[in-house]
Amino acid sequence: MKAKSHSTRPKHSLNFMPYLSVMLVLFMLFLSYRSFSQSFTDFDKQKHAYYDEPHFGFSLAYTSMSNPDAPYHEAHRQSGFTMQIYYKKYNLDKGDTRMYWQNKSIGDLLNLLVREIQTDKGAEREEGSVLSDLIGKTSWGWNVNNARRLSTAVGFNLNDYIIGATYAERFNGGPVNLKTGEPQGYYWATGPSVFVDYVLTNDLVLQAFASYSLSMFRAVSVSNAVKDKSYPKPHFANINIELQTSLRLYGGIDYTWLINRGALPNKTRRLDVIVGFRF
Repeated sequence: MKAKSHSTRPKHSLNFMPYLSVMLVLFMLFLSYRSFSQSFTDFDKQKHAYYDEPHFGFSLAYTSMSNPDAPYHEAHRQSGFTMQIYYKKYNLDKGDTRMYWQNKSIGDLLNLLVREIQTDKGAEREEGSVLSDLIGKTSWGWNVNNARRLSTAVGFNLNDYIIGATYAERFNGGPVNLKTGEPQGYYWATGPSVFVDYVLTNDLVLQAFASYSLSMFRAVSVSNAVKDKSYPKPHFANINIELQTSLRLYGGIDYTWLINRGALPNKTRRLDVIVGFRF
């Protein structure tokens, strides 16, 4: 497994993303202010029921990855179009269960394939950082209240992560002596998850999700990596905010970051801005 980017490489990072996130929150607050009597029942009375029914979602994403800990961090700023799929089964009654599965690897692999074809470099090793998955992130939760307009749930997650940061020394401006250190590899992790759903209008529901995952073990190391079995296993965090509509369209942001617990430099993070359709 190569520690290679799954996204294209621009010269500049996505500086507009924080502003986009703020605008999205303000828009949701505006809609919430204009609505007073909505409920989950009103939302499910629309053309396509959402709650208590299983469904898949497919979304296009604009993905940005960065690693501010990298000595030459410009080489670790990557962005490009990817895709995501998810499966959700959300119930509403107190004590009922909900499940959320999300996968990014298919879109990342397609993006990588396109980039390799465009550059005609093949699968050569290069400087950069990656944060992705293989099977995906899965969370289960149990509702803690009887929902009318607000539904909350707590539970746990079982996730896998692919990480790797490859650094290079630089002489006369050119990268040489590529090196991948810890933390790196393919990890399985678990930890707590929290769900919050809030009805904004009869046609619009805000869904927020957060998880924190502690690595249990590393299944595979990155090829050619400098391995250190005593290095502290990394943790991971994820925040997802989506707007679900009664027309099956949805959009939002998904932010994942690596929590490096050792002394070597690696603070890889990933932001996905998504627009999709659920089935």
